[in-house]
Amino acid sequence: MKTMRKNAFTLIELLVVIAIIALLIGILLPALGKARQRANQLKDATQVRSMMQGLVIFAGNNRDYYPLPSRVDKNDKTIELADGVNSQVKNTTGNIFSILIAQGVIETGICFSPVELGLYEEYDQYEFDTPSGAVDGNNTGSVSEALWDPNFKATPFDTGADNGTLGSSSIDDYQNIPGGFSYAHTPPFAFRRPTWQNTFDSLEASLANRGPVYTLEGGADEGTWELFEDNDAPEGQPRGVNSITLAMNGNRTEWAGNIGFNDAHVDFFNAPDPEQIVWTFTDLDNESKTQPDNIFANEDDQMRTPFNANPSQEVTLSGDENNRNAYLTQYYEVNISGGDTSITPYYD
Repeated sequence: MKTMRKNAFTLIELLVVIAIIALLIGILLPALGKARQRANQLKDATQVRSMMQGLVIFAGNNRDYYPLPSRVDKNDKTIELADGVNSQVKNTTGNIFSILIAQGVIETGICFSPVELGLYEEYDQYEFDTPSGAVDGNNTGSVSEALWDPNFKATPFDTGADNGTLGSSSIDDYQNIPGGFSYAHTPPFAFRRPTWQNTFDSLEASLANRGPVYTLEGGADEGTWELFEDNDAPEGQPRGVNSITLAMNGNRTEWAGNIGFNDAHVDFFNAPDPEQIVWTFTDLDNESKTQPDNIFANEDDQMRTPFNANPSQEVTLSGDENNRNAYLTQYYEVNISGGDTSITPYYD
């Protein structure tokens, strides 16, 4: 009489199968991670391109100028300033891009990057009609003529506005709301102001992923850019080696990201000073005059040396520190006093 034989895995066979599955997972996970990162990079590039196109669309209706709150709000319908206050204090990152949102040129969603790792999220409290932060926004029965919502929170340190007065938003717990704008842009002041328009220049950087702070090591002729040793600086203070922006597209030791140019094209680079973005430093030796330009450093146009050799929270953009070379950042405050212009960037 034949006996029935049961088909089953032995313990050794089961262990072998488990080991093979674990090995395959170990091989596939890094590949999946890289694929996901690449997909996020591509989506981020699409968002940067959309914002650059939005700037171009706005410029097409405004004599080729990109949005400047000080120009758009000449009659103080959105933000009312005291007598004698320079209107350029309105030109913060939040107000600039809030104009594009208010006009329907871009949406808040594309202001938040898919590679974001910082204290940011999509801003979901945008007020299109009678924004509380604008003039007459909190006056019962009044109709606001606001041109944008001044409470669009670009950086985690934005203070917003209340009823047209800068300084403190009336939105509940506004100070604890994350930032809603993941990118750095050209600060449109002094010599850099002419580049904040539709120049069609394919080498003129205007918008990019945020980046860390750099210092120049060695002489100006042959010096190299090194990450600022920030010693675990607190949030908002200049950060280099500990900046989370290094991990968004890179590996925490070097910056990589998407950069948008004034002809509305976008490229991905693995360095803050790509060879495609150059500047001619007139006071250097002939063989060293033309060099790649670091987009996160406010360099002397003639000598290449950065004015933030000892980085501080405030960046001056006037006087000797008024330059034309590429410099991209995001900032939550503008200070203008006695002819001096400075901004307060957000670092993380």
